[in-house]
Amino acid sequence: MTATRTFKVGSELMKGSDVKAWQELIDKEFKHLKINCPIKHDGVYGVNTRSYSAALLRARGISLRLMDAGVTPSLRSKIRNRDLNTTETKRFHAKTTQEYRAKLKKQWAPAKVHQPVTKILADSWGYHPGIHDGVDVICNPNAAVYAMVKCKVIDVRAFGWWGLGAQPSIGHPVSDGDGIVQVEVLESVGPFKKGHHIGYGHCEHARVKVGEVLQAGEVIALAGFARAWHIHLMYNNGSTSKGIGNIDPRPILDYSVKHG
Repeated sequence: MTATRTFKVGSELMKGSDVKAWQELIDKEFKHLKINCPIKHDGVYGVNTRSYSAALLRARGISLRLMDAGVTPSLRSKIRNRDLNTTETKRFHAKTTQEYRAKLKKQWAPAKVHQPVTKILADSWGYHPGIHDGVDVICNPNAAVYAMVKCKVIDVRAFGWWGLGAQPSIGHPVSDGDGIVQVEVLESVGPFKKGHHIGYGHCEHARVKVGEVLQAGEVIALAGFARAWHIHLMYNNGSTSKGIGNIDPRPILDYSVKHG
């Protein structure tokens, strides 16, 4: 893969290690500006990477006209070496450019909390110790399930959590809701406490693996079916990884809805 290509968005997207290196450089340069850019290092030069490229130029005080021909090797070298001329240096310190960087910093700041699903149709059968150890969050079929806070994945099971002794739902085998994903909270936010565990029962088609660190709002799985499409949201003090709750999850659910 040559490292001298000019990146452009065309009918066939450019891919390769050189594109990934450019994405990593964009990320690095934004971090140098104390801005958390959400660019993906996927090695594909598409509309998103082009947009982040333009945003970096503007944040650096560099004219966007330099991208008229695409992201050239010379432009990448200019960014890598932070090679600003007198006009660009003056523009970098200008009030409008400072305001633009502040806007990006705020816009791209990692979310602190996120709802477990985007649309909660209802929540029912709440926390009753010894009877029901969580809250059932009713949602749309196969709804994406999200990390609620910054967390680490500690348990991913496609089966074996709920199925023992359970009865199939009408039109759905037990396996449609027998999975679970558990995470350990890494930051204390509101009622979320570092070291506590969140359990997402009835989760299927996991998108994560044990050991992954997730930010709030990252997809972890899809909601499953157990008498209704929902997740069984559990919260515990970190003393167990069995997939049970020993703390009422209502406060974290309500907080995520209000602030997520």
